[in-house]
Amino acid sequence: MSLFGRRARGDDVAPGDIFRKAGTYGGEWVVERVFEYPDIPRHVRMVEKSGARAMTVAVSMLFDPDCFTPISSGVQG
Repeated sequence: MSLFGRRARGDDVAPGDIFRKAGTYGGEWVVERVFEYPDIPRHVRMVEKSGARAMTVAVSMLFDPDCFTPISSGVQG
């Protein structure tokens, strides 16, 4: 998939959202913080739901089915 072909979905991400990471070392990851800077794409800091690991990824990666699957929204309506 082309980087330019991904749909921008940054407005749909908020702290508390949960995503399942694809791959052998997957697991559920919770969005802890959204980083918004004028000169780079939007990123999020995520923490592993059942562990002590953390990572920072571009929001576009969260909506790439080869990388993550959305599990639930942290916003309760």
